[in-house]
Amino acid sequence: MHTFRRFSSQLCVRYPRRVVKHPVVVKRCMLSTEKPSDMLAMQSAKIPKGILGQPTCHTHPHMIPNGQLTCGITQQEYKERRDNLVAKLLEESQHIHKSHIIIIPAACKQYMSDKIPYVFRQNSDFFYLTGCLEPSAILVMVKPVLDDSYKSILFVHEKDSHAELWEGPRTGCSLAATLFGVDEARPVENFNNFIHRIVSSYKPGVVWYQNESPPNPEIHDSIRSALRISHVSMDEPQTSLHQLRVVKSPAEVELMKETCYIGSQSVNLAMACTKPGISEHAVSAVLEYSCRMAGAEHGAFPPVVAGGPRATHIHYVANNQILNDGDMLLVDSGSQRWLYNSDISRTWPVSGKFSKHHRILYELVLTVQKRLIELLREQRPPLDQLFDHMCRLLGTHLQQEGILPKNIDSNDLIGKAYRLCPHHVSHYLGLDVHDAPLVRRRVPVRTGMIVTVEPGIYIRPDDKSVPPEFRGVGIRIEDDVLITDSDPLILTDSCVREVDDIEAIVGKQSI
Repeated sequence: MHTFRRFSSQLCVRYPRRVVKHPVVVKRCMLSTEKPSDMLAMQSAKIPKGILGQPTCHTHPHMIPNGQLTCGITQQEYKERRDNLVAKLLEESQHIHKSHIIIIPAACKQYMSDKIPYVFRQNSDFFYLTGCLEPSAILVMVKPVLDDSYKSILFVHEKDSHAELWEGPRTGCSLAATLFGVDEARPVENFNNFIHRIVSSYKPGVVWYQNESPPNPEIHDSIRSALRISHVSMDEPQTSLHQLRVVKSPAEVELMKETCYIGSQSVNLAMACTKPGISEHAVSAVLEYSCRMAGAEHGAFPPVVAGGPRATHIHYVANNQILNDGDMLLVDSGSQRWLYNSDISRTWPVSGKFSKHHRILYELVLTVQKRLIELLREQRPPLDQLFDHMCRLLGTHLQQEGILPKNIDSNDLIGKAYRLCPHHVSHYLGLDVHDAPLVRRRVPVRTGMIVTVEPGIYIRPDDKSVPPEFRGVGIRIEDDVLITDSDPLILTDSCVREVDDIEAIVGKQSI
């Protein structure tokens, strides 16, 4: 922790404008707009006191401010999300004049081996609507055709002293409705009887449920059985839900700023700890350590720490080789804080000094990335169109540098550029690293979306279509960008990316 703070303080002095924009260690969530104290007190009073199934503002004031259900998000915002989803599903013309039953399950525990669980990760759709972090819970929203309002019911595990002895506290039904701001809470064990009864009671009706790849297979058969018996129609709510999730609220933007800052500083520290002779595994450990010490739960995904020609394997995660003088090191990592994720890629020389040809390739990719971010402001294009721009820009610059031949037409040039960067240049970012996957990348970007911009070049050692001095290297530069009404905001701008800045910090810190 002291190493992280000391190094970040050094960056403050050296790069006061670019590197440090937020507090280094995030002790608790901070929103950009302060609420009146009486409003905070009123919202805090809605949160039950005592030890519950997840942190609260009463038990973990160092993590959650007064008036918030989870860090940065109030009960009211979660309710508004539920309201918005119900309203959006009611607009579906094929289900007009029907009762609606919406079922959103939580994730269930997963095990790596007998009795050894993986770290629990909540289903993002369920968390977005409830703020509930408990496994195997179920949100049900019922909107009868003749009623103007809907009822929200949360199924949770009931209090059980024996189970809690082993697994930790539960909220239980008596407090769950108050904690999560729903109309009613019931035991999970009663869900099977409930769903059969409720589906049979509301006809004509539609059940909204994620039938493909269900988040909780334990209740899947019960839901399918109820549908077969009652002969009601079924549809999937995920498309509508992801259309809501892809546009971030002001509170979500603040959470994303924090996780992007944490991820950025962890990459800066990894740069500073890089020296010839250390292992990729050691750099990976620095990334994980610094993220956690700065307030993240853990990394957003298994990081890529790829030295030399291993960087030409886009999803290389073995991270078990030694870094050599003369290698370039490609790192793709991120942090997860309160389920919100950052996703950052940087490439730097292990020795701390770019070679002539590595610098040509790096600055080429950086120039392309900067232009793509400008296009987000100028044209607000769909992400698929941004990818087309990347291929054209990469091809043109590679041709100008003599890396690709000049006697090929534009179509062949785009094809050759795609071969050197075969991944997409952008995806949505938020509660999932590849956020809101059912929102197509052919829709124009909108204010409130957060997207990655990540051009790259991957030239295998045996690629004889390029000059030998450029072979055996992979370079990617990735930043997280908030679309605003004016200029795009680079949330990961504190992660150094200019050549001079990189050379100034690589190797300056001992592990």
